[in-house]
Amino acid sequence: MAKIEEPTIDVMLFVDKEKRRVLFAEADEDFVDVLFGWLTLPLGTIVRLMNKQSQMGCLDQVYSSVEDLSTDYFQTKACKGMLLAPLNAASGHCCQLKINIDDTKKGALYICRDTSCSASVGDCRFSSVRGAVCKCGKDMQYTGEWSDNHGEDAAPAGEDADSGVFVIGCFKFIITDDLIVAPASTSLMMSLFQRFGVGDPATLEKTVIQLNSQKITSLLGRSLTSKQSLTGIYFDTPIDYDAVDLFVLSEKLYPDRQNDADQKLSNVKIRVLQTRNSSLLYAEASDDFVDLLFGWLSIPLGSMIKTYCHRSLKGCVDNLYWSIYGSAKGYVRPECQSLLLDPKAVPFSGCRTTKILQVEELAPSKLQIKGCVKCFKTGGFAGLGRCLEQTPVYSRNFGRIQYYAYTYCKNSVKSTNLHESNPKLPNGGSEKGEAYVKGGSIKFMVTDGLNILPLSMSSTLQAVRAAQIQPGNLLENEVTLTNFQIMELLRAALVSRNALSSVLLPPKKRKLEA
Repeated sequence: MAKIEEPTIDVMLFVDKEKRRVLFAEADEDFVDVLFGWLTLPLGTIVRLMNKQSQMGCLDQVYSSVEDLSTDYFQTKACKGMLLAPLNAASGHCCQLKINIDDTKKGALYICRDTSCSASVGDCRFSSVRGAVCKCGKDMQYTGEWSDNHGEDAAPAGEDADSGVFVIGCFKFIITDDLIVAPASTSLMMSLFQRFGVGDPATLEKTVIQLNSQKITSLLGRSLTSKQSLTGIYFDTPIDYDAVDLFVLSEKLYPDRQNDADQKLSNVKIRVLQTRNSSLLYAEASDDFVDLLFGWLSIPLGSMIKTYCHRSLKGCVDNLYWSIYGSAKGYVRPECQSLLLDPKAVPFSGCRTTKILQVEELAPSKLQIKGCVKCFKTGGFAGLGRCLEQTPVYSRNFGRIQYYAYTYCKNSVKSTNLHESNPKLPNGGSEKGEAYVKGGSIKFMVTDGLNILPLSMSSTLQAVRAAQIQPGNLLENEVTLTNFQIMELLRAALVSRNALSSVLLPPKKRKLEA
């Protein structure tokens, strides 16, 4: 059997060998489409693709906390999967990219396979999330892939076949080392020569590299922490896996702080354990606070950049977003503008975090299957052919075809309406249940670096011992979080190893380590 070759994308690099730096690259729409597609990826997907080494502040630790936490702490088994492998609302577009690094598929369909299910035929439920539960209480099971393009996730039509998935026209693009994208032109070339001090263009070495999915993923990882992502790929420089500065927010948080005393969210309170000299050990929190942090994993990258503008990440991935507004303006399909600049979350992934960050959620999907509900539940998509197969019935007297009768399935209703179910609800349905974490009296420990675990005497003692602090030097304070503090805490989770300290401790008392 012939081996299927992995797709690659050719990119021409212009390299200053003497300074060991890639100045810029030239590529067609395939590469630019892939770069812009990053903006649709949920943050949890990026962490997973980076093998929990994304270097986005504390977000790797938040992801690991979800992994380590028992499903008993979540509303449903599906909730944990929704955070560890969040679906992309623009998957219909991204699946058409020449290289799609996101292996989560929104087209997977799960249904209750019980033909005597208490859910009515007109209210048959499906989910795109593994582990979802039917209204009758039974686990939904995988039944195949559906490929109908519908709603806002519909992929581009067949017109403009020469255009890309997101970009317009068959153009050559220039991509700088820090991922600013612009259509190729003479004026741009001259400005780049001036910017990089290129006196003689002949001194630049042109080389073509082939990028596969592994290289594209590595490029994404570098763009999160470095301003020289193309240089890093070409010269294979090691990724700095400790690239996040301690208290990187200390100079940025408070100058633009506003008076938000009236924005207190009375039901989001935490108890902070700190020393008398204001070193923070951990916070004791309820499910609502933990749900805020976990919900960060479902937010698309583009939505995060939109919220925090130029203050979102240390790397250069932001430049892709702002290129659509600036240097690449007019070269993105109009129908794709909102997909990239204001990405939505998939149905039922909305939570308190999406509300605070004003990330919209797609409406639940409705599907119509050509076949009866019993055959579909029994055989999935493969069983629909058997359901619709007909046999001619001949008249006894004349031997002519009198009519056609269904061969195997006698059910006369050959259409099934499917409604998307909420994976967060223990009994399915379409209600709005938003929380991922189960409510109740359970308390959690949240460390300064956002390691989240159930609160216990063992974990608290371990934290105190590790800090080598006497109990008499400890203070406990209750904090009622404001909208501003929550937004800054989420931003701190992206760029700081000490997210709680960055937001909750007064600037004059923060300690910067060498």
